[in-house]
Amino acid sequence: MTQMNDPADTRFFKTLQQVLSESDAAGDDTEDHEACRAAVDRAIETAAPDDLRNARLTIDALPATRRDRLLAQVHARMAGDLSAIWDVMSNAQGARKPN
Repeated sequence: MTQMNDPADTRFFKTLQQVLSESDAAGDDTEDHEACRAAVDRAIETAAPDDLRNARLTIDALPATRRDRLLAQVHARMAGDLSAIWDVMSNAQGARKPN
């Protein structure tokens, strides 16, 4: 079975998992939210293509306002993750992480 090995996918799903957990704590624990969280947890656990696809479909099935809010939070966190930027740049000739 092929598994997720794209660092961007890994970061996306782990960040989404964090955002969903925080939304749970804020009382956003509707049935569709729980299904989404379970699908994302499963995708991270197995990294299997079918589970990744199912997680994306479950996210897409959320009500538009909730989906857009969650994805905006994920995007903001990923865009500000300097370690992700350095990880991509680490393959550049002569590039070295500052830490």
